Amino acid sequence: MIHHPGKVVAVIKPSDDDVSSADNITLAVVKMWDENVLTLVVDERIAENIREGDFVLVDYRPKVLGQNTVVPRQRIVKIVRGERARKIWEIYREYFKQQKTKATQHMRPYIG
Repeated sequence: MIHHPGKVVAVIKPSDDDVSSADNITLAVVKMWDENVLTLVVDERIAENIREGDFVLVDYRPKVLGQNTVVPRQRIVKIVRGERARKIWEIYREYFKQQKTKATQHMRPYIG
């Protein structure tokens, strides 16, 4: 299974006073471990529990849309809080920093 951690920046519920919604889907704006920012669907089974500042796991398993089309699900399926959440976040962030450093070291300066 492939799941990626993220941190919730904002929650958008269809019942919010400042939201007009054509559906009953709860969305969350999430800053991912690799600095991407995404607005994702929150699984309806945990939608009432999600809040700003939560750490979440996003389901990235492949979803088949057609005969030759496969995309990641990108659905928030778990909320993780407390020390466990911080530990997961830090492991991924440290890995990302290491990857950025390696990529920078392999770049050669332009000499014109």
